[in-house]
Amino acid sequence: MSIKKHLNFDSLRQAFSDLLYQTDDPRQKTKVGYKLHDVVMSGFACMFLQCPSLLEFQRRMSGWFGRNNLQTQFRITDTPENTAMRDCLDQVDSQLFSPLFKNYLTRLQRGNQLKQYQFLPGMYLLPMDGTEYFSSKKLSCDCCLQIPSRTGVVTYSHKVVQAAIVHPSIKQVIPLMPEAICNTDGTGKQDCEINGAKRLMQRVQKDHPRMTFIRTGDSLYAHTPFIKETLEQGDHYLFAIQPGDHKTLTKALKSVVFSEHREVDDKDRKFTYEWIEQQSLTADSESIKVNVLRCRLTTIDKKTQESKTTFIGTWITDLPINEENIAHLVSGARARWRIENECFNTLKNQGYEIEHNFGHGKKNLSFNFYILTLLAFFTQQIADLCDESYQAARKKMGTLKSFWQDVRALFNRFLYESWYKLLEDVTYNTHTYIMPEPTG
Repeated sequence: MSIKKHLNFDSLRQAFSDLLYQTDDPRQKTKVGYKLHDVVMSGFACMFLQCPSLLEFQRRMSGWFGRNNLQTQFRITDTPENTAMRDCLDQVDSQLFSPLFKNYLTRLQRGNQLKQYQFLPGMYLLPMDGTEYFSSKKLSCDCCLQIPSRTGVVTYSHKVVQAAIVHPSIKQVIPLMPEAICNTDGTGKQDCEINGAKRLMQRVQKDHPRMTFIRTGDSLYAHTPFIKETLEQGDHYLFAIQPGDHKTLTKALKSVVFSEHREVDDKDRKFTYEWIEQQSLTADSESIKVNVLRCRLTTIDKKTQESKTTFIGTWITDLPINEENIAHLVSGARARWRIENECFNTLKNQGYEIEHNFGHGKKNLSFNFYILTLLAFFTQQIADLCDESYQAARKKMGTLKSFWQDVRALFNRFLYESWYKLLEDVTYNTHTYIMPEPTG
């Protein structure tokens, strides 16, 4: 089974290795027990295989064969102790990983895989959302956000703003380098999601200056400063609004006449789309003008024949709206859920255990574990999108949970010369592992 060489696992892993070998080790030379490459790649391997106890199994295997799958598949020379790995990862600047996200996205573009994600000609949907991946009342570091309770108990947390390229008809999402929401600017003022989003988009614009995005998000983003910055950077927006957050606009919409378009899908569900253009977002005389679209869904109960109407949502945008494109625009606005379901929920509930405390550290450890998990997820999204060998193995095992259970069982018990030999064994039960040489 074929896959374009620059998108296969070996090539993606090699790009990661190259980045690590080109990076200066932040540790004191006298205290370096393991190479930076081996430490970071071991952390990545743990996240990739969704197995925090991987290193214990690998040391056992190394004793049997004299080498292990970390060496053959991830090119790790020396497997670090858990403590050494955490100490090193804590010192690694998280921005080290940013070029890798850009590299992988560029590879998808070269492989003609990104083209299918165009939502409008030359434009890509980019939902943004904040998520918390660490919370504790005991562990903390200087970067932690602090939320005091009424009783004086402080909750420490780590959060990020995550963006991902999505398409309503494609399950796989393409994550970008996350932006930490943390207290590092020395002002003493608590960082927030919207400021994190501004920093994130400034970096995205720098990394991908030729790409145009339609930014989507909840009502937190649907305010004048962020909208103006979005337009100044050459992007578009499609943000949800809430009555409590947009009182002026909500009140004005009660007295205007919307244009209307209706469609019935193949399940006999009736969608009613409404829109109106050039509405003032705020009461300010110089308020920006926005185009408003909203949607209702009407279904018929098959038993009682009673109809039920559900209000889907209201959004604002700078994009022109008409009868031909409103259903498509609403599908794009609703695709925002993909960053929650396909990205966050998968990372939290489908084996990646993004909220598991692999280590908090004093500097960057917690965020770096989040990034390594996201890179593992990104690598597997690419495989799920265009790697036929991976797809065949996934299909053979049925559920994602069964697939990774089988992969880990083989990975920890047998030695394979490559990731693809292991996948071949999963799919066809070929027993292509390497047997140890006889002794004596």
